[in-house]
Amino acid sequence: MNTIPNKSQTPRVELLSAAQAPSYAKAMTRTVNISEAKANLSKLADDVASGEEVIVSRSGKPLMKWIALNPEELEAAKTKPHYRKLGPDAKYLENFDWEQWDRLDDEMHLIWRKFGYMV
Repeated sequence: MNTIPNKSQTPRVELLSAAQAPSYAKAMTRTVNISEAKANLSKLADDVASGEEVIVSRSGKPLMKWIALNPEELEAAKTKPHYRKLGPDAKYLENFDWEQWDRLDDEMHLIWRKFGYMV
């Protein structure tokens, strides 16, 4: 015979206001293997952009943590010029033409491939 438990047996449930409750996305953390992350990078990037944290592991050991940029970091990324990380001498290369450098680099790769040094 089924009996309905009395109030003392039911777990206590509290309702939280929206201000008190953490957002669902921020509370979510998922761990994925590095091969799974590689295969599903685009979907994981969308999940991270929506606020989920993703921990990437190798052989069951945490390797890195992916989190979304906060609004200030996003704004800074849009307005700040992106210089390559060259250490303390990077300030001397602020006016360096990286597009020309990349074109020359691509040409060199083609030459190396032509002679069979690169696959």
